[in-house]
Amino acid sequence: MHKNITIAAKPAASAPGGVRSSLRALLQHQALKYLLIGGAASAIDVLLFMALYNLAGFTEWQSHSVSVPTSVLFSFVINARHNFKTSDHMLLRLFSFSAVCLLGFLVGYGVIEAAKTAGLNPNIGKVLSLPVVFILQYALNSRITFRKAKARSAA
Repeated sequence: MHKNITIAAKPAASAPGGVRSSLRALLQHQALKYLLIGGAASAIDVLLFMALYNLAGFTEWQSHSVSVPTSVLFSFVINARHNFKTSDHMLLRLFSFSAVCLLGFLVGYGVIEAAKTAGLNPNIGKVLSLPVVFILQYALNSRITFRKAKARSAA
């Protein structure tokens, strides 16, 4: 007499630390959210820049001057609400965020000009500027703009 033995494997999704829970944990990380939001903002920035520069006949300065503020406002609103979950001192935070972005704007334009000086197309310079500006702005915004206010103790 033979006994039939059946071995059932557990589905991978139900395993502890499965793909779903790993992805969920990863998306909880603030820097990753900032990167994803920044990626969307960068796409808005680059696409708008290229449309204005290549299709509308704007100069690179004019194109950059429209595309950056548009993407900055998008990034601020989404980061404040969904990433850093802040709703206090919004006008002050917007001012700080804008100052950080102005610095990024100037650094980004410097990279575009450096690329032009090196004989590259301004579109390439724009793309090359993105990682430089991302690192600078995340460092400043995460430490200054979206810093949590310290609770005051009763005296």
